Amino acid sequence: MVEFAIVLPLLVLIILLIVDLSWCLRECQILENAAREGARYSSIDRNQVAPKNPSASIANIQQVVISYCSQENITVQAANISVTQTFPLNVGGSVLHGSEVIVTYPRQFLIPGTGLLPSGQMTLVGRAVFRNQY
Repeated sequence: MVEFAIVLPLLVLIILLIVDLSWCLRECQILENAAREGARYSSIDRNQVAPKNPSASIANIQQVVISYCSQENITVQAANISVTQTFPLNVGGSVLHGSEVIVTYPRQFLIPGTGLLPSGQMTLVGRAVFRNQY
């Protein structure tokens, strides 16, 4: 009993760290998928933000990413989503343009300040680039 009482807090800490890091991996994958959806949406001709297309906007592209994340219970702010529709892509010696979407998400750990995780927070990043169709 005494040995179990000594080891139990360590076992609980290890289990919580495993669960927390598993959630981090899951959320990182969701951010990658959300960035991919935003880049795909941005690369379509009707979503080019240009004077000839006044109905398209960066806010629409950001909303696609926010909606994807909210379906998985992740709250991302529009300020944490970067959209670049003129990202240079080198293909066969020529330069094409692509849409790049970067999503950042600050995540709090379950166990802040354990020594293993000193800040209690990490920033997860999802990034995707699609070649523009315009």
